[in-house]
Amino acid sequence: MDSTPLGIRRKLNVNKKTIRGFTLIELLVSIGIIGLLAGILLPTLAKAKWKSRTTKNQNNLKQIGMASALYEGDNRSRMVSVADWTGKQFFGHFGGAGQPVDFGAGSLSPYVSNDPRVWVDPAFTTYSQRAKGHTCSYAYNHFYLNKNEEKGNWWDPDYKYWWRGVHSSLIRNPSETVLFGDSARNWMGPEEENWFWTPPSEARRWAGWETAYTQFRHNGKCCVLWADGHVDLRSPEPSLPVNKDNLGYICGTDDKFFKLNKQAVNTLK
Repeated sequence: MDSTPLGIRRKLNVNKKTIRGFTLIELLVSIGIIGLLAGILLPTLAKAKWKSRTTKNQNNLKQIGMASALYEGDNRSRMVSVADWTGKQFFGHFGGAGQPVDFGAGSLSPYVSNDPRVWVDPAFTTYSQRAKGHTCSYAYNHFYLNKNEEKGNWWDPDYKYWWRGVHSSLIRNPSETVLFGDSARNWMGPEEENWFWTPPSEARRWAGWETAYTQFRHNGKCCVLWADGHVDLRSPEPSLPVNKDNLGYICGTDDKFFKLNKQAVNTLK
């Protein structure tokens, strides 16, 4: 004989009648709703992630622009040098493959608090390393903003070279002259970092050996720092190809975004 009081038995019976699981149709509907929400939210989240990377990249370039302006102020309005024979680059000292970059020994290092993160594009993650660790995600308009000087021949043991910055007053239209931009290279091999922004006229000079140094890695666009300090996104030049590594050109072989008063540059002593 059940000794449970009548009131409690009635309550238990009521609870047993009201407890039930999901039916198959309800479960399928729930799964469908979750899938629909995921389909809506995941692309939005991915887009937000890419936007944050682009924003970070643009902030890096703005900081590099301010560093360049400070450097000019301390060096009689001369543009920064891309590199010299000692391994000194604008971003640090590059000792070659397998060696870490000294980010405190570059021409612009003091102006970015020796911070190596300034030289890294967060969207640039798949590349063959040229050093132990990263080097630089951005290339510099060295061909027009520097003048190359050499001592001896490149095969001589005591060969030396310098890239000396031209006077900033030679930049006739700063808002349409590039300083730095997203870059990489793939010289008949894997994609790797690059910091010499060779202009289209030189990159496409030799038929069959054409190369490209502007990388459109931000949803098909590249981030560019201009000589007046502003940063924007640029699409590829439609008349020229973009390769499998998203390497292309931001202008044609007229170099309209690279060159300044070229005659004045060539006559510099």
